[in-house]
Amino acid sequence: MNNLRELLNNIWVVSPLKIVAMSIEHGLWDYIAEQGGKVYISDVLTAFSWKERPFACITGVFVDLGLAVQRGQILGLTPISRKWLVKTSTDYIGDFIIRANTLAKAYDGHLETLMAEDVPDKTMCTQTKNAFGGDISMAETFAKSMDAMTREFANEILERIKVENIKKCLDVGAGLGAMTNIISERQPSAEITVLELPGVAQLLQNKVNSFTFNKQFKVIGADWRDIRNHIDSNEKFDLIILSQILHEEKREDAKRLIEICANLLSPNGQLAIIGFLDDTSFLTHLFTLNLLMELGSDNITEPEISSVAQHCGVFLQTVYISSTSGRMLWLGRKCE
Repeated sequence: MNNLRELLNNIWVVSPLKIVAMSIEHGLWDYIAEQGGKVYISDVLTAFSWKERPFACITGVFVDLGLAVQRGQILGLTPISRKWLVKTSTDYIGDFIIRANTLAKAYDGHLETLMAEDVPDKTMCTQTKNAFGGDISMAETFAKSMDAMTREFANEILERIKVENIKKCLDVGAGLGAMTNIISERQPSAEITVLELPGVAQLLQNKVNSFTFNKQFKVIGADWRDIRNHIDSNEKFDLIILSQILHEEKREDAKRLIEICANLLSPNGQLAIIGFLDDTSFLTHLFTLNLLMELGSDNITEPEISSVAQHCGVFLQTVYISSTSGRMLWLGRKCE
C-alpha cells in the first residue's frame, strides 16, 4: 500500500470502518508513534485494556491499514499510516474517518431506501441531520481532510494546466486553497479569487493568511449560486477551477454551474474540472463522500459535462487520468 487511495480502499472495502474508527478514537496510532513507531503487542493490550482474541482479529485489519507486524509480537507504523493516521501529521485524516463511521451508523437500516431513490437527497439529508444536527465542526473536519487529500494530487494535476500567463484565477469550491496556493507560487502576479461556503470560508481565510503570496487572494464566503452578488458580470478570468465539486450537485445544478463558469471566462481562458474516475472501485467511495458533504447527488456524466461546456463555447477534453489518486482532469478553452 503506497498511497491514500489504497488506504481508503482498505478502510471502505477490506477493513471494517467501525474498527478503524475505534482505533483512532482510542489513540492507537498516536500511542505507537509516541513509542518511536514500534511497540510490543503485549504493551498495546496493557495500555488499551483490549482482550487478546479481539485484538488478534483487529491486528489483521491493521496490517491492511499500514501496520507492520514483525515476528507476531511487534507492531510498527508504515510511512502511509504515519502520514494519514497520526494526529501530529499535517495530513491527518482521522477525524474524517470517525465522521464517516458516525454517518455509517446513521444510515444503517436506510440503505434499501437510499438505493431505491433516483435522487436520494431527502433520505440522505435527513439521516445526516440526525447524525450531526447543526454542528459546523463537521464541515470543518471534512474541509481539512479534503485539503490533505487535494495536496496529494494537486501538483500532479497542475502540471497539466498552463498557469504561466494567468492574470486572474477563480477557484469555485476552493476548500482550503491547496490548488490555488500552488498557482500563486508559480505565478506570483496573478489575482486569485477563491469561493467557498460560509461555514468553511473563515477556515479558508485563515489558511490563505499563511500563504507566501496571500495578498494576491480574495476570499468569498458564499454559495456558488450567489456568485453574481460577489463577482461583477464584466469580470473575466483566465483560469477557473472546479475541483471535486460537481459530484456534490444534482445534475441540473452541475450544468448550471458549468454555464456560469464558462460565461466568466476570458477569451481563450481555461476551464479545469477535476473529478473522480468512473471506471474504478473508487467510485464506490464517491457515495460515501457525497454523504460526508451532507448532500445527495444525481451525478453528472462526462458526456454531459462536455456537452454543456461546448454549448457555452468551451471545448473540454480529458487530458489526464491519475490512477493513484482516482482523479481525472477535463480541460478546455473558451473560444475567442
